[in-house]
Amino acid sequence: MNKLVAIYHTGRFWILITFLSIILGILSIGLGFLDRSGGRSHQISRLWCRLLCKLNGVTVEINGLENILTDKPQVFVSNHQGYFDIFVLSGYLPVQVRWIAKSSLFKIPFVGWAMTAAGYIAVERGNRKKAYEAFNKALEKIKAGCSIVIFPEGTRSEDGEIGAFKRGSNLMASRSKTPMTPITLVGSGDIIKKGSAVITPGPVTVIISPPVKHGSDRKENVAILESIRGTIVDLHRRHSRRESTAEIRR
Repeated sequence: MNKLVAIYHTGRFWILITFLSIILGILSIGLGFLDRSGGRSHQISRLWCRLLCKLNGVTVEINGLENILTDKPQVFVSNHQGYFDIFVLSGYLPVQVRWIAKSSLFKIPFVGWAMTAAGYIAVERGNRKKAYEAFNKALEKIKAGCSIVIFPEGTRSEDGEIGAFKRGSNLMASRSKTPMTPITLVGSGDIIKKGSAVITPGPVTVIISPPVKHGSDRKENVAILESIRGTIVDLHRRHSRRESTAEIRR
């Protein structure tokens, strides 16, 4: 992509995200007063995220929608490739989800206020007491029937490789007696590279694998989490190779 095209896509993205955040943020905040569960505000968040993808030339292909549990909450466990992971998952997962996000995001005008209205959970990294409070709030959301999305790597990948998984997801699953549903994201890391604000539109593939039950003890849960990571790593590698081959043929 040449420099002028990159400037165009990047400028358009920031204009759209600002405009949509103000308009839909106000609507989400208003609905938050009518629906304290955050359900209606999350629906506005879904619309916001889908529009950001579609209007910025990001196409989303989803495989495995049949693996999503529609009658009970689940803990979605996903690799973390880039900022658009959040837009894709919020916009295209057809269930009520609640996010655990760093507290600084909740201070952003309109965006942060809408996140609060939707019942998303703020966490202060590096503060164990606050992290524990956020964990308990997430358990309450699950008990209320909402699913939780977790990036067990803890941060975005710098090179596309999938890092080690932290234990928070299987601990949450075992405490809430909720299955874990693996999600593999491919391509989202190429849209906004870590450390950059430049937008490069492209396709994102979402692969939803069958849910996995939590184990009966810590050792079993660790093995289950590693098995989930292995599934995601394998699917990411295979689909990345497929997309690279398709790109060469074009």
